[in-house]
Amino acid sequence: MVFDGNKLAEKILSEIKAQTSAWVEKPSVAVVSFGQKSANSSYIIQKKKAADFLGFGFKHYHYLESDFSKSREYLNKIAKMKKVSAVVVQLPLPQGINYSLLNVIPPQKDPDLLSDKSIGMFFNGRSLVEPPTPSAIIKIIEASGIGIKNKKVVVFGYGRLIGRFLTPILLKSGAIVSIIEKDTPKTVVLEFSNIADIIISAAGQPNLITAEMVKNGAVVIDAGFSLVDGRVSGDVEFQSVSEKASLITPVPGGVGPVSVAELFSNVVKLFEVSNL
Repeated sequence: MVFDGNKLAEKILSEIKAQTSAWVEKPSVAVVSFGQKSANSSYIIQKKKAADFLGFGFKHYHYLESDFSKSREYLNKIAKMKKVSAVVVQLPLPQGINYSLLNVIPPQKDPDLLSDKSIGMFFNGRSLVEPPTPSAIIKIIEASGIGIKNKKVVVFGYGRLIGRFLTPILLKSGAIVSIIEKDTPKTVVLEFSNIADIIISAAGQPNLITAEMVKNGAVVIDAGFSLVDGRVSGDVEFQSVSEKASLITPVPGGVGPVSVAELFSNVVKLFEVSNL
């Protein structure tokens, strides 16, 4: 089965709209990007559409390389704006900008959990929100009626937005989790992936997951993102893997839309605490 992420995202956003429709004051989201416009533009467009649907404020701040020396100053100014209730920085950051920049985002305006303080609060069990993409992945699995407890789960990639957040969430749900990183030997990769009940890939490497790595009936969640010949691509060799998987998420149209919906769910939760 090919999972329709757009359908689940529409459901989540409709629930948020019903919850917030009567609010006199609504959240306003600032999306900040650095460098040349690229594949990330598609995610910015999705966020703008979601904000428009919900009636939330939205503004995109884009800075070119000539502005990099003042990137911290610019982001700090945006984060301190009273009218801005959530700040989202598009990742990855280009060379020339240190990730410590993200620490100027206060936790109450950080729906993506980008700053060190927000990350620390999550791992200490004090965060008011869950990281959007890991939450989206869990919701997709749950919406498909697939249990997580006692399942063998292999996660490809241990990045700051997905892998390092998703792993403890899966462990808390009772999964048996293995992490695959770039330097993991191929023999080890095959050993673990071939017995996995659920494969989740967030490595940003096209065609990383091939049919030989997937057992019949496995669930394959593709949270990868990269550009191939100007087109958005995931990590999974979709055609061959879909013939073996019991459930697979496409790219685009799988995890991405649900992740955006979960981001706005976080925006609402943080806004409620700060303003209502």
